[in-house]
Formats: sequence, C-alpha cells, structure tokens
Amino acid sequence: MRTNPVKPNEHTKGRFHLALLFGAYTLVACGGGGPDDGATDAEAGAPEPTDELHLESQQIQDWGVTVGAVGQTTISAEFTLPGALSLNENRTAFITPLVEGQISGIRVDLGSRVGPGQVLATMNSPEFTRAQTDFIQAYAQAELSRKDFERAQTLRDSRAIEEREFLRRQAVYEQHLAARRAAEVVLHSLGLGEDRMRELEKAVDVSVPPLDHAAVDSPLPIRTPIGGVVIERHAVLGEHAQAGHPLFTVSDLSSLWARLDAYEDQMAFLDRDAEIVIRTPIFPDRDFPGRVTFIADQVDEQLRTVRVRAEVPNPDGVLRPNMYVQGILRILSDSERMAVPPDAVQLLEGRHVVFVLMPEAPGESHIVIRAVDVEPGVTLSVGRIIESGLNGTETIVTVGAFNLKAELTKGAGGHGHVH
Repeated sequence: MRTNPVKPNEHTKGRFHLALLFGAYTLVACGGGGPDDGATDAEAGAPEPTDELHLESQQIQDWGVTVGAVGQTTISAEFTLPGALSLNENRTAFITPLVEGQISGIRVDLGSRVGPGQVLATMNSPEFTRAQTDFIQAYAQAELSRKDFERAQTLRDSRAIEEREFLRRQAVYEQHLAARRAAEVVLHSLGLGEDRMRELEKAVDVSVPPLDHAAVDSPLPIRTPIGGVVIERHAVLGEHAQAGHPLFTVSDLSSLWARLDAYEDQMAFLDRDAEIVIRTPIFPDRDFPGRVTFIADQVDEQLRTVRVRAEVPNPDGVLRPNMYVQGILRILSDSERMAVPPDAVQLLEGRHVVFVLMPEAPGESHIVIRAVDVEPGVTLSVGRIIESGLNGTETIVTVGAFNLKAELTKGAGGHGHVH
C-alpha cells in the first residue's frame, strides 16, 4: 500500500463507524424497467430537482463505490524529479587483491549473501608466502632482542654493564620491534586474520634454531570488508589474478541511491531537509521515503539540470539498481489543508462537486448521497486540495464518484430515487 501523508481530520473520528460500514459496500442504480421508469419528477409529484441520490440498502453491493473521511495534509507544493536508482557507494566494496597470484578456490557466486570478513576466494601467491616468512623472521628477531634487552636491564641494575651498552641493546630491540609490527601490518592488509596471526606467532620457537617455517600457509584468503550481496564476480578458478584488478563487487542493497535531475526553476526549493519520496512504475501503489544527501554545486551545461542524490532505504530488497524512478520533492507548510482522492472531485454541469454521505434521517430507509459544490486546488501525489466547500468532517465518496455523476446526469440532473 502506498504511504499516504494525508491524515484523517480529528473531527471525523465520530463518523468512522459510518465510513467503515459502507467502505466495503458499493452503490448502484438499477436500470431495470418498472412501471414508473418513464415518469418525470413533476409527474410523480417529486420535490424540486436536487443533487441527491437516494439508494436502497440492498443495492449497495452492486456498485463500485466506497466512502471515507476527508484527509488533511501539510504539503503545499510538489516537484517531480526524474532519475534512476544506483548502488549506494558508501555501502559498496570492490574486492581486489593487493598481490598477484593464481585463483585456487572460489567460495561464493553471484547473488550470494555474505557477511563482513567472509572469505570469497583463495589464491596462491608467492608474495603472500614471502610476507609470512618475513613476519616469522621479524617476530623471531624481536623476541631475541627483547630477551637481550631484559638481560641488559638486569645487568645495568647490578652495574655489570655500562649505560652505553644498555642503550645500544634497547635501540636494537626497538628497531626489531618496529620491523615486526610492519610485517604484521603487511599481512593484515593482505587479508590475514588475527587468529591466523597468533598461530604464526605460536609457531616461532627462538630457543630451537633454525626457525620452523612449516606454519607458513600458501593460500591467500580474499575477504570482503562489508556484508551484502555479491553483485559482480570476475574471479575464475585457475586464472592468474593481477594486483588491483577487482575480483568481486559486494554491495549492501538494503540502501540505494536515487540519482535525480532538478531543473533550474526548481533550484530554489532544493534543500537537504526537504521531504522526498521515490516512486517507480514497477510498484505504482507504493511510496519509498528518501533523504536528500547531496545537491550538486553546478548546473549541467547541456541538460540545464542540477544533480540531486537521495538515499532510499530498501529493507525488503524490492528495489533494484538502474531502475527508472521519480523523486517527488515535497514542500511543507505549517498549516493543514483538506485533501481528497483526485477522482472524488467530479465536474457536474460546469461545477466541481464532491459526493457526501448525508446523515441518516429519522424514518429514512434510503442512503442519501449529495453532490456538494467545492473549490478544488492543486492536485498532489497525496490527493487533490479542497480550498472551500467542505469543513473536513464529512464522509465522502472516495471511489466511484463518476458512477454517481452519471446517474445524476441521466435525466439532466435531479432528485434521484434509485430502486
């Protein structure tokens, strides 16, 4: 269902029972021929012609007419901005290896849903192997320097070594410690997780030389930094992957961008705080609320438009990138105005009217609907504004008003008793 900013007037609450009673019913004028079908109102002794229809209750279910309350809206104007949906670049990641190698395994495919840090593929990379070896050696050197520095501290406390020798060992330890941290950063940037890093550290035993490099693992894991959906895949098993070439594209499709174009005469109304809803012909009965996040600082030289970007939540995933959409930019005011469905306003003998369900009179067995003159205003996406003619408390015909108009105009207008 379309999200409708129009809200029922508070004064209509007491009439909701009546509106709901007939909201599921229909109104119909039977065209069957009775003995009095050809008689005029004057011949029947009827009162002067009015814009009323009197209908029998059993006829309601046969007519496509529903009723409802008059709505209220604070929208004063709207502008339609054409555009298209795209990926939210703040929630999109291009997964590229930092080193070259051969693809040795693929764990996801197009459309796969992945979580942050999940492995998408593995690759054999000599550079990755060297990076692990460099880390093991840097870690071993840092451990040896640490032990040497700790011994120097003990010897200095007992005045067994000079201060100069102590400072030299301290400098060596800090140098090796910096090298170890640099090697660790390289492995992290290549995609090695913290758990795997600790495994490499545990494998280093400086007390039993030479160093054991059996813990070095050849496959390099290719991980995604964000969760989302795999929307592109360029990785092929056994293929040689180049550094910097994207293997996968992962995007969180629960939020998209609407890239819209505003014309120059609409620029005065562009504001990041403006309300905007996105519509697509694929879902004509649904509004998707958005939020303006960017307004270009220059006008396109050829199109004479200004690029506007809105962020659109897409929690159920029904929207797709590259869909054509329209952005309805809404200008709000502090005062409320009455609004009714556009089809509720009909042109009857040169007058704009809205059909109103009249209160049930004592002893009246018919349902009475009257055409009330109104002054309509602009038509918005939420309905047509009514400037005057209604007070907002009425129950009106929201669907099927044209059928009522046709019934009234059958006899060039008049008091309609429909049986």
